[in-house]
Amino acid sequence: MTGLSFFSGLWYLNEPFAHQWKGIIQHRLAQGRDPIPPTFKAAAGQANEQQERWNQRYRNQAEVIDELYDEDGFYDPLRGRLYEYRKAGGGSVAVVPIEGSMARVGFCGSGGNEETAKILQLAAAHPKIKAVVLKMNTPGGTVDSTRMLADAVATFSKPILVWTPFCASAGYYVASQANEIWLEDQTVSQVGSIGVLMVYVDESEALAREGTKITIYRADGSEKKAQINGIEPITPDQEAEIRQSLNDCRTEFLGYVRRGRAGKLTSDEAFTGEMFGREKAQAHGLVDRIGSLQACIHQALQLAA
Repeated sequence: MTGLSFFSGLWYLNEPFAHQWKGIIQHRLAQGRDPIPPTFKAAAGQANEQQERWNQRYRNQAEVIDELYDEDGFYDPLRGRLYEYRKAGGGSVAVVPIEGSMARVGFCGSGGNEETAKILQLAAAHPKIKAVVLKMNTPGGTVDSTRMLADAVATFSKPILVWTPFCASAGYYVASQANEIWLEDQTVSQVGSIGVLMVYVDESEALAREGTKITIYRADGSEKKAQINGIEPITPDQEAEIRQSLNDCRTEFLGYVRRGRAGKLTSDEAFTGEMFGREKAQAHGLVDRIGSLQACIHQALQLAA
């Protein structure tokens, strides 16, 4: 209704990232443009092209037929991705990327938390994969499906580590369930933002100043439908409901982090929503080691031995 409905709901998201995207989206909508920059759509198209290249490249290679094709002889994109992730880790370790904002289904229907969970299932059953490294670079994402992916990491049957230069909010929710978290050794590396965010834009006053009057009609019996919509002011009762929902989500978030990092956390300062660099992240017990991706892969193999 406001052009921002796709950004509704609850988020485990790094606050500066949320405000940055809010500005980008509102500016593009005000100009009558597509709210999603074309570079992002181009990236999605490139991903589809890459998948097709994998299809053509491996279709006639007998040695990888079992890896890439299902029992009926059809190419399986998830198996194709896992094959590439295994190659990136040297054969015995699958390096599974989690890049950008996290959601149940990724941009243009590909990727996302559900797909990552399915890839972990395949990795758990793969006889040549001894361990997994989640290569995470994410500001977080939606509350929806974060717990599901965190559970997939927590119950993974082989060693699973996280390597990251930047892992915030929903990303850290998931990362906290791994056996170890490695932070890249660079000045700007950060983890944290343990908290919950909901973005709400009240446009009612701006519309009134413009002389635009919007009337919302609801069917009889639908009085509570879409009450939080950006056009009608929020009532005190609605604000209380939002705050309770946010607090419930935060309680769940902290519970998972405390469980996943049991015996490692040293301070409740980690739960303020702040981001932490290398020294403080390690001091608070949010990360286990500082090092390179290759060192993390080597450690995964050591744990699998």
